[in-house]
Amino acid sequence: MKEFLFTLLEAVLAVAIPVATGYIVNFLNQKSKQLAGQTENAKAKHYIEEVTTAVTTAVTATSQTYVDSLKNKNAFTKEAQAEALEKAKDTALAIISPAAAEFIKEVYGDLENYLTAKIEETVRVQKNETPLLVSAPVATLESTAE
Repeated sequence: MKEFLFTLLEAVLAVAIPVATGYIVNFLNQKSKQLAGQTENAKAKHYIEEVTTAVTTAVTATSQTYVDSLKNKNAFTKEAQAEALEKAKDTALAIISPAAAEFIKEVYGDLENYLTAKIEETVRVQKNETPLLVSAPVATLESTAE
C-alpha cells in the first residue's frame, strides 16, 4: 500500500510541478511588468513635475524682473512679449535636468514647442489668478484693554 501511495504521489507531483511552475513563472513575469510600469510612471511623474516647476519658476522670475518693469513704463510691446517668452524659455531650460529634457523630447517631441506651450499656459493661469485676500478682525487698543 505504501508503494502504491508513493507511486501515486510521484505521478501527481510529476504533473503538478510543471503546471505550478508555469503559473509561478507567469505570475512573476506579470509582477515584473507591473513594477516596471510603476517605475516608468514614477519617473514620468517626476520629470513632468520637474518641468512644470521649472516653467512656473521661469515665468514668475521673468514677470518680476522683466515684464513688470516694462509694463510700468508702458513699454510692453509685441516684441517685448516675444523677448519675455525667450527669457522664460532660457530660464526654464537652465533649470530642467538633462534627463527631464530628454524625457520630454521622447514623449512630446520638440522640447522648445512643449516649453512654449507650458509657458503660455502658465502665464494665462497666473494672469487669471485672483490674489487671496485674508481678512481678520482688527483688535483695537480699547477692545483689548477692557
